[in-house]
Amino acid sequence: MRQQKQTPSRLNFEFPSDARKHLKMQAIKLGISVRELATQAILEKLEALELQEDAEAAEQAWAQHVAKGSKTISHEEMMKKVGWDEL
Repeated sequence: MRQQKQTPSRLNFEFPSDARKHLKMQAIKLGISVRELATQAILEKLEALELQEDAEAAEQAWAQHVAKGSKTISHEEMMKKVGWDEL
């Protein structure tokens, strides 16, 4: 999820009271609001999920590439091929 300047929208959901206490304590320690900490945590989780999806898609594409019998080369071979082995 690429962050862009957007108009905020309200998100309402139930949250365990024990976890809310912990969230509030951590926000105080960090010197930010509970809303800021919760927003950061949610955005970080969404970014991690997106990275995981990208990694899975790349792995699947590589598997399909190899399954078709396509040749692969090592990183070192590619560096030599493009002339970057002496950098």
